[in-house]
This record gives sequence, C-alpha cells and structure tokens, in this order.
Amino acid sequence: MFIDVVRPETWDELNDQVKSSLGLDARLRVRCYQGLAHAVFEIAQGTAQFMSHKKAMGVVLGTTAVFENLLPYYYKETYEVAALSHSQLTNVKEWVEGLKKDTCFVLFSEDHPVTGELYPYVEELDKLLNERRIFSFRVSHAQHRYHTAEVRPYTVRLCSVTASAAVAILGERFRSPALLAMDMNWDKTLFLQRIEKARGHRDTNAALVEKFEKDVAAVATRFFPVGAARLGDRAVIVLNEVSAEAVAENLFKKMGLSPHEGWQRLSSTNMCHWSGIKMFRHWWQPTPSQEQLRGLLVIGLELLNTKDFAKLLISSYEEIKEQQSWSV
Repeated sequence: MFIDVVRPETWDELNDQVKSSLGLDARLRVRCYQGLAHAVFEIAQGTAQFMSHKKAMGVVLGTTAVFENLLPYYYKETYEVAALSHSQLTNVKEWVEGLKKDTCFVLFSEDHPVTGELYPYVEELDKLLNERRIFSFRVSHAQHRYHTAEVRPYTVRLCSVTASAAVAILGERFRSPALLAMDMNWDKTLFLQRIEKARGHRDTNAALVEKFEKDVAAVATRFFPVGAARLGDRAVIVLNEVSAEAVAENLFKKMGLSPHEGWQRLSSTNMCHWSGIKMFRHWWQPTPSQEQLRGLLVIGLELLNTKDFAKLLISSYEEIKEQQSWSV
C-alpha cells in the first residue's frame, strides 16, 4: 500500500554519502538536487528568504539558461538587480566595488553549457565577492569534472551531473535552509551511480580537438578561434549551409549507430533536432545567428577518437549538400 510520506533523513544521508565519495574537505558540505535548475532555484531562493533584509543581487548574463526563470521574482520584489552581460565584465574589481552594500548574492557561470567556453573573470570575481562577504553562486556545467576549484567561505559551487542530478558544494559560511529537497523522493543508489558515471567521463584532449577542427575546415567553420579558453572535451564546428541534424543522422548510418546512440556522442543546436523554438537565442550572448544554430555540431571525444571520423563527417556533409542541390 502507498503511504504518501517521505523520510527527510534520506536526503541528509545522501548528502553525506556524496560528500564522502567526492573526498571533500571536512569544512565543506554538500546538497544534492534533481538537476541544475532545481539546485540554482533552491540555493538562490532559500538565501533570499533567509536573508530577506538584503534586497540586492547580481547576475552575469549570457552564459547559461538556468538563471532566466529566477529574475522575474527579484524584479517583482523590487530587488536592486545588478545585471550585465559577461562580455561587459571587463573590470571585475570595479563592478564588485559598485555593488550595493546589502547585496545578498551574485550568480554567474564558469563555463558555457553548449560550447564549453571558459570565462576569464571567474576566480577573480569569486575571490572579490568573498572579500566583501557577498555570497558567490557559481554554476559549473562541466568544468568541475576537470578542475577542482577552491570553495571559499561565501561560495557555493553548483555542479551539473546529469539532466536530473546536480550537486552543490557549500562554503562554510553558507547557512541558508533548504526549501523542498528534503521532502522529495531520493533513490540514493541511483544518484550515487550517476555521480560515479559522470566522474568516469573526465577525458580532455585539446590536441585531438584542434586537429579535428582543422581537418574538417573544408566543410565547416570553427566556432572558436585558435587559442580560445575552452574545455578540451569537445569539438565545436558550424557546418556550412546545411542542417547539422541531417548530416548527423547520415553520419550515424555510416557508423552503424542508432540515432539514440549517436546523439549520446554528439549534439547540435539545430532546432529540428530539439523540436523547439526557444532553446538558445533568448539567453546566449552574443546571440548566435540562425545559420550558426542550424549548422552547429558539438562532438565528444569518443567519436573524435574513431578512425577516419573526419573523413566520415565530410562525406556525410557532401551527400547532404548534394541532396539539397537536387531539391532546388
């Protein structure tokens, strides 16, 4: 028989187990969440309620979608919102010094969820916020898999594990209460399995990525200039004048992969693939063009390590391009 209650201690036990599995310092604590958006919402809203006397917050925009649904609340509650695009954050010290004295927290991302771009201001911003005793809520989509950052006393590092799992690592001065997580149903075994699986995918190979992007230059444009600050776990290219989804599907057939298997190894911003219209353009700055979104491919190391992969991609592209010419 179904008894409609949840044991709150299950979440606390899971938090302790995850902290132990990550080997974190004793002074740090962990909270588990059902996805990054859930984590950001609980950490930010819990802090806003706990420190309701502080009516100002900051946010660095254009780097992640997970802040978008939070902001209407703060505007409605007449918070002083210091918001700027990451491309405008050229003088970090000046911006932090300009924050109001009663600023509760600042939200920002370490890396881009699609391209893996890294942002140069992250550590300086985190350090300066801590010096002013302003909570620093820093989101990591993938950077935490490759880089262990210092979690300062006023820092919360929100780490994405999978689409349905995230971990927040709490600095010692963070004391805001949880909102809902302790009253949710948690499968400790499944969550820990997700943690371990994600930790098993921590390979980077910047040289391989660079070589591949060079090898396909005849049919694709590099998304990043050479030497850009980025994660070395993915290639990012924009296919010229074709649908990235169509090329990918053709590529999967050549490699003997099902669409499900293939899309686990690469991704695209092509709207046909997502069957959606509001996925990227409303939060990504500078905003990609429609042509970039249509042709962008993000390819993981597993495929890049496949023999003759660049040649297979080029031939798949050429076949799709030829089909398009027939339909004109």
